[in-house]
Amino acid sequence: MKAIDRIQDLTRPTGEEDLLAVRYPQPRVTVPVKQAAAAVGLVLALVVAWALLRGGGGTAEPAWEPAAAPTEVAGVVVVSVVGEVENPGLVTLNDGARVADALQVARPLPGADLIALNQAQLLVDGQQIHVTAIGAAPPPAAAPAPGGATGAAAGAVSLNAATAQELTALPGVGAATAAAIVAHREANGPFRSVDGLLDVKGIGPAKLEAMRAQVVL
Repeated sequence: MKAIDRIQDLTRPTGEEDLLAVRYPQPRVTVPVKQAAAAVGLVLALVVAWALLRGGGGTAEPAWEPAAAPTEVAGVVVVSVVGEVENPGLVTLNDGARVADALQVARPLPGADLIALNQAQLLVDGQQIHVTAIGAAPPPAAAPAPGGATGAAAGAVSLNAATAQELTALPGVGAATAAAIVAHREANGPFRSVDGLLDVKGIGPAKLEAMRAQVVL
C-alpha cells in the first residue's frame, strides 16, 4: 500500500468525533468602545505632556530685569552769606536748599539776630544773606539778581528780604498785600523777577507798575 493511501485511511472520519461545546467566561464589567477609546486617548495625552515637560519642550517664562533707575543730576545754587557769621563768603548748596542750610555752613556768631531771617525761605542762585547783630539796623536792600529790575531808586525795598512791615512802604501795598507777598515767597521760593509780583493775590499790572521803580529782588 502506498504511503498516500495509508495517510488517507488514517484521516478518514469515523463518525464518532463529537465537538465539545466550549463556554468561554464572560467579563464582569463591560466598557463601551467609545469610553474605552476616550480613556486611551487621555492616557496618551498625559504621556505626551509628561514627555514634553521632561524633555524641556515647555515654554519658559521670560526673565524680566528691572529697568535701571534714571540718574538725577541735582542743580546747585551759590549764595553769599555776610555779617555776623564765622565763615562769611560764598556757599554752594543743592537746588532746593533753604536759608537755614546756608546758615549751618556759615555758622552764625552768638550775637547774630536769627529771628530777623526767614530760615525756611528757599534760596535762589546769586542771593545774599546778610546776618545782622541783635539790635542792629536792618541791612540795605540787596542789589538786583540777574534778570531783575534795573535802575531802582536808592533805598528800594527787597522783595526777597523785606519784612511785611517794610513792604507796606511800597505804593499801593497795605498790610494784607504785604502779607500775601511774604506768604507767596515762603511757599514758592524767592522772586526771580519783579514781574513775579503778578502771581500775588491783590497785585495787578497797574499796581506793579506803580511800585516797580522802588523794588529790587
